[in-house]
Amino acid sequence: MLQRLRSVKTKIIALYLVMLVTTLMFTGYFLQRSLENYFSSWLERKLIKEMQLILTIVNPLLEDKDYARLNKSIITYGEELETRITIIDLKGKVLADSRKDPLTMENHLYRPEVQEVLKGKLGKEIRYSSTLDMNMKYVALPIKKEDGKLIGIIRASLTLNKLQELYNGIWTVLLKSSFFAILVAVLLSLKLTNHITDPIREITSAAQRTANGYLDHKLVIRTKDEIGQLALMFNYMVDRVKDKMQEISGEKNKIEAIITSIGDAVIAVNKERRILLFNLAAERIFGIKEDMVLNKSLIQITKNYKLDELVELSLEKNEIITEELEMLVPEQRVFRIQIAPIEGIKESIVGVVAVLRDITEIRRLEEMRKEFVGNVSHELKTPLTSIKGYVETLLDSSPDEKISRSFLSIIREEANRLQRLIEDLLSLSRLESKSNYSSKEQVDMMKVINDTLSLLREKARKKSISLESDLPVSLPLIEANKDQMSRLMINLVDNAIKYTPRCGKVKVRSYNEGEKLILEVEDNGMGIPEKDLPRIFERFYRVDKARNRKLGGTGLGLSIIKHIIEEHQGQISVESKVGEGSKFIVELPLNA
Repeated sequence: MLQRLRSVKTKIIALYLVMLVTTLMFTGYFLQRSLENYFSSWLERKLIKEMQLILTIVNPLLEDKDYARLNKSIITYGEELETRITIIDLKGKVLADSRKDPLTMENHLYRPEVQEVLKGKLGKEIRYSSTLDMNMKYVALPIKKEDGKLIGIIRASLTLNKLQELYNGIWTVLLKSSFFAILVAVLLSLKLTNHITDPIREITSAAQRTANGYLDHKLVIRTKDEIGQLALMFNYMVDRVKDKMQEISGEKNKIEAIITSIGDAVIAVNKERRILLFNLAAERIFGIKEDMVLNKSLIQITKNYKLDELVELSLEKNEIITEELEMLVPEQRVFRIQIAPIEGIKESIVGVVAVLRDITEIRRLEEMRKEFVGNVSHELKTPLTSIKGYVETLLDSSPDEKISRSFLSIIREEANRLQRLIEDLLSLSRLESKSNYSSKEQVDMMKVINDTLSLLREKARKKSISLESDLPVSLPLIEANKDQMSRLMINLVDNAIKYTPRCGKVKVRSYNEGEKLILEVEDNGMGIPEKDLPRIFERFYRVDKARNRKLGGTGLGLSIIKHIIEEHQGQISVESKVGEGSKFIVELPLNA
């Protein structure tokens, strides 16, 4: 900043010097021109008077054509007058010359000064003389008889070297005086500029401190000129800025707190669609910090052309745009987007702000709800239709006792199926509402597993399925709900028996690994296709719907299992190959 002030001082001094030098140069130029004109006129008059005196002597010699005496006289007069004198006839031939032999000189007919005399004018010219190799001043007069007849031309010429020496002397004096004038001007301008730049330097220093946030500094400049007024206005401005800064800071803190607390992503961009604001929610969604995205293009960060087009449309039409949009980066999500223009001065649009609300889970739940309603309706409709059909058949006809008992058996089976479905739905509802987890206790999973195997061993025997276990001598106790752990094991083992063909094998294994208890239920049944593995824990999802219903499944067992495990902060995974069997692996924390 001080360098800038020195620059101002330099500019003022330079301006003075330029003005002074320019004035001196123009003065010298006009002085030289004036002197040139003066001495040129003076030389002309001097030469004309000298030639008029010479004419009275050489005129008779020229009339008598006595060229020898004429040349001798011209040489004599030329030496006395220190002037070159030349006599020329009307055809341009040199008859006499005070410096050169006339016989060796070229024809002078077309010399400008000669032509001027022939035209009846005074001949004068300044030019370079090739004969004498220097610049000369030429003046020519006509030579006439007493009757006025023109018989020749007399020309006098004078070298300009002396005149040039005079001019050089003038410039020497002018340059010396200019040097002293410039020296005085520099000293005066330094003193003057210090009076101007010192207060400016102080104001600049105060402005710099103000720009750095120090708003308590006051200027003390006691002059009453414009700079003093500037200092007073600067102090007033600092006070106003301080008040505004406090006001803006408070508003900024409020806005930042609001934007930070908003759960939706907020992105503000300018007219060039470059990011100005990127709140915490946006950072979480896109996995990048605000300072890494500022001033970068929106498309570069979001990788979504549709969002970029909506922003551009809002900028062009100056209107609020609301739309749902699916984004694939950084992961597939659905957003409800509202884009509103940002108005600047005089209602001009300076950018837009986009609010992105993640509705992926809402849409997923809606799809699950639709699918759940459809599945429940279908699952309830099938047994009810079957029951209704057999009841109507029994009412409309009189079948024998054997057929009646067969129909009633089917009705009972369908009613049992309805009961199992309703019970599973109620269990799932209780699990989701977490109403059955008010009490947990230390559970011995060894006993739970053995009780489950004892309960289902008869069912396995009926299908000639080998029900085996691979258990350690003891297992650590876990903090869990005992009833739900029993439900978990029963559902897993029952599923394995249900989907394992006759003469198959089901094996239960358990062990602890670090801070986890591992449960494995493995069978060599039909297996699960790889494409169905991600969805088998969804409600009512069946790999083979017809076979599942035939086996009496409700399609809710695995969903119940998943809810139980998640409530106990555990995890479940599946390994399966079609035709080779499946293995369900449950990991439960020992200290849930």
